[in-house]
Amino acid sequence: MAPDVRETSERWFQAWLDKDASTVERLSADDYIYVAPDGSTFDRQAILAIIRSPGYRLDHGVRTEVVVRAIGQDAAVVRHHYQGAGVFEGKPFTDDQSCVMVWERRAGEWRLVMEHCSLSAKPNA
Repeated sequence: MAPDVRETSERWFQAWLDKDASTVERLSADDYIYVAPDGSTFDRQAILAIIRSPGYRLDHGVRTEVVVRAIGQDAAVVRHHYQGAGVFEGKPFTDDQSCVMVWERRAGEWRLVMEHCSLSAKPNA
């Protein structure tokens, strides 16, 4: 199971880099929720509106420290560190986040149910 979830998680990430809204739509559950670092939440329709927006783009992004943990046969958690940058609505942004994704297998296909990202803790200098 872990390789399937890892591969699907990588497809999700690549879809964001490629601005591939159809893949994001296909891989997200109908009841998908994203919890942003500031605590705001976005449902599936809001996330699809963002990736489809002409004012949104990712210039680069990388995931590291990816860990997949199965929860039974039909659920898994993927934890990773994400760093990236882009532009949204004319404003540049940079991300340095620790993220957790909850995946569920429905009708034989993996769907992302929930994603939560928090600002990464910076080591004291």
